[in-house]
Amino acid sequence: SVIQCCNIHLRNLKVIGSKLNFELKKQLIHCLIFSKLDYCNGLLFGLPECLLKKLQKVQNSCVRFLFGRNTVGKWESVTPFLKKAHFLPIRQRINYKIALTAFKCVNNIAPDYLTKCIKIKSQPLRTLRTEQDYFLLDVPPVSNFKRTERSFSYCGPAVWNQLPYELRTLTDISIFKSRLKTCLFDKAFHDVP
Repeated sequence: SVIQCCNIHLRNLKVIGSKLNFELKKQLIHCLIFSKLDYCNGLLFGLPECLLKKLQKVQNSCVRFLFGRNTVGKWESVTPFLKKAHFLPIRQRINYKIALTAFKCVNNIAPDYLTKCIKIKSQPLRTLRTEQDYFLLDVPPVSNFKRTERSFSYCGPAVWNQLPYELRTLTDISIFKSRLKTCLFDKAFHDVP
């Protein structure tokens, strides 16, 4: 239903698209479509690729609308235009939300029920210098149930531990948000010219 709602909004925007400038199109896409794609998207972690592709198609359609038919061909790759518009792909948007929630838990900004879901990894008595990373979270063992991997107590530490050390040591949320987006953006578009 999220995809249908986004497609309806996009169809309505296409009717008036020729009368809008680039910045106004971008604002409308953020307000009407990306707000729906981002709402509770942390719950989409671990979804099969086929379902995430449907959401990515909506985002790709938004990019085609933003740049116009003359700029982006029907069969042309949208990835360079995603980079140009500075939009994170769907998978990175999901990781952004989970990493931000984990940051809030680590820094005691999140609600108590979320903070109790994660634990700082305990350090053994004898450690190597490479293991002295005090900002890692303890990833619980995965049970036989596939849905366990999608719970925040598993996916939060998994996403958090993949972040660079410099990001995990930050304490200011605004700096963390901007550097996290930059980090995920670089990972998503590292091979795009």
